[in-house]
Amino acid sequence: MTHQAFTTLLLAASLLVPGASALGGSHWRGAMHNGKFWKKSDVRKELHLTDDEVRNFDRIFARDQNKLKDLKADVEKRREDLDAMLVADTVDDKQVLDQVDVLEQARARLGKARAMMVLEMRSVLTPEQRTKLAQLRAERREHERRKGQREDAREPSPS
Repeated sequence: MTHQAFTTLLLAASLLVPGASALGGSHWRGAMHNGKFWKKSDVRKELHLTDDEVRNFDRIFARDQNKLKDLKADVEKRREDLDAMLVADTVDDKQVLDQVDVLEQARARLGKARAMMVLEMRSVLTPEQRTKLAQLRAERREHERRKGQREDAREPSPS
């Protein structure tokens, strides 16, 4: 394998590792009830969400859900196409790099659609609610970090 082919393969393989989505670090996704933070009774209570606010979140989420699923399926299809190229007997560097571009464009479309949904959801909340939600997310992140440290401490060290 030539150095260029190896470099191309290495680059493409690194892109296959699921990266953080455009909203991976936001307080709108994650372990808070499959992204539906407003469905968690404790969060709803802490934020003092009204029934109208909850209905607005449900409406926004329901409206965008199918589009997001389709965009995610497109990303997965593009990733599978790239995988198929990388396991083929012969690898055309240009075709692989073109497919990497196609995959990244699909990821960007998904990230942008998520961001647009989050921006609309954000507008439903008051500044105080947004601050409180960010605080709750930080507390949850800290809890998860500590939990991970405890699990790491329990694992036996390799001999």
